Amino acid sequence: MTPLRALLSLLPAATLAACAGTAGDGKSGDGTFASSATGRLPAYAHNDYENRRPLRDALELGYRGVEADVYLVDGELLVAHDRDQVRPGRTLASLYLDPLRALVARDGAVLGDGSTFLLNVEAKERGRATYDAVRAELARYADILTVVRDGVEEPGPVQVVLVGWFPPLAELAAETVRYAAVQAHHRDLPADHALLPADLLKLVTVKYPDEFAWKGHGEPPAAFQRRLAGIRAAAHAVPGRLLRVFHVPRRDEAYRALLAGGADLIGTRTLVRSGEVLRRIERPDPGQEAR
Repeated sequence: MTPLRALLSLLPAATLAACAGTAGDGKSGDGTFASSATGRLPAYAHNDYENRRPLRDALELGYRGVEADVYLVDGELLVAHDRDQVRPGRTLASLYLDPLRALVARDGAVLGDGSTFLLNVEAKERGRATYDAVRAELARYADILTVVRDGVEEPGPVQVVLVGWFPPLAELAAETVRYAAVQAHHRDLPADHALLPADLLKLVTVKYPDEFAWKGHGEPPAAFQRRLAGIRAAAHAVPGRLLRVFHVPRRDEAYRALLAGGADLIGTRTLVRSGEVLRRIERPDPGQEAR
């Protein structure tokens, strides 16, 4: 049994249907790999590079985006959670940008429904050198990216969002050509965030345990709903801005309450099991016990 078939054997029928068309190692006949043939899940692969097959598993399971951490090492952007874990060859380009370009060249898009795929890039160390390296690397892939030129957004099949260190927003906004938007944690939103366009400040991020005490058992309490409503109002003050939440209890009730309350993306490190939850709450089965 191939690794992919072993993975698919763990999935319920609904998930298998969403993965239809993938086989073997996930590659198509032209040497690239297959993305989801169906609509996207309202979620992204947190620390995606730690998965057995970075990017590939997320795409084949229908995730809307991935997150990759990078370090600048001897002029290369290497992907890892900690500096002592970097390995030669595991670069931002080889794991993410090159495969995404190959998919766009073949299919005209990354996701099967043609919507924009999010590539969240986290510079794990502060400093202008890493940002400059990321910007220079992204410039090589401008043909597949959402780019802002002279203040005008040119949508592309891939949207890069910087979720680690980046220069001050005023400096980024002044760039004649910009290849990425940025995030802000909800607690750190600038006072004038409602005046900042979504092509600059794209994501508002929430770490679930920092904001919510509810563990996802039973009905969401009123305090949870009030807190989420306030966060959603701030995040969605600008059209096109997205609210993402990570470290969420992997329970049907928690996922359902967040999505119903306005969360756009749920971050997960357990792609198969989180995918099961997301598809189960989208296609509720009255006989299915909540997990």
